[in-house]
Amino acid sequence: MEIPPWSAKQLRKLGESIRDGVTAKPGLPSYDEVMLYYNDVAAEAQEMIAALDWTPLLDRRPFEVTSRPKTIDTLRQKLIRDRSTPLSNVQDIAGVRFEAEMSLDEQDAVANAIAGLFDHSPGSCTHDLRTQPHSGYRGVHLWLRVPARIEVQIRTHMQSSWANMYESAADVLGRDIRYGAFPAEPSLRKFVTDLQNMSVEGIRQLESARNGLLPLESSLMTARGELARHDPGTPDYDFYAQRAAKQTRQLDELRAIVLESENSIRAQMDSLKATFDTIREKGR
Repeated sequence: MEIPPWSAKQLRKLGESIRDGVTAKPGLPSYDEVMLYYNDVAAEAQEMIAALDWTPLLDRRPFEVTSRPKTIDTLRQKLIRDRSTPLSNVQDIAGVRFEAEMSLDEQDAVANAIAGLFDHSPGSCTHDLRTQPHSGYRGVHLWLRVPARIEVQIRTHMQSSWANMYESAADVLGRDIRYGAFPAEPSLRKFVTDLQNMSVEGIRQLESARNGLLPLESSLMTARGELARHDPGTPDYDFYAQRAAKQTRQLDELRAIVLESENSIRAQMDSLKATFDTIREKGR
């Protein structure tokens, strides 16, 4: 990837102009030039990520890789919120998103693979927002420098569905709900609180339960394989038969928990969508 054709100082001064809503001084790159560069950077990173062979990690499950640059309005809001941050230090001017149906462990593995693709150590560039969500948002972010800064968001389908709904709510109720603020009206405050709780409690618990399915399934396959290698009536056969029976019960119990949790989340999601549709109609 090409090195940016401007200095950090030039980018900082452009950022100050964007933040303050004034015309940039002569000699500085334009916003359009900067966005075109970052758009190209994000598009190249998107292509590299999409070209990886994801079969060993995700089997044949489909995945989606998209990219987008920040709009000038969201960029200005970010610069206003933190006036000390220069434009060159804004991590997500160029953003790439990876989404797939995957367990939490698989999400970690995807993050590690993408970090390695860009010669980054996962420990130095990974920001895990699952255990400590931000205003309810959960996902895994990679902060890369290639050499420009890129943020890669890695989400499960459920994390992404929630984030999209929350973004829509922020467009109606105010962008500040993304940064810890709540609407003053009690009914709207309750809606935002319920939406956040669905993520940090319901979805988190569901994904944790799902994460336990794969190792149990793998262990059960191993036990059944060992069972097939021994003759009935032998001590080894009885051992693996008991292990397989125990793991089958555990797996059935966990699958029942996951199914119940999935149904509960779907019901909550439908209810909150209906509430949001009512809120949006009243606002028109």
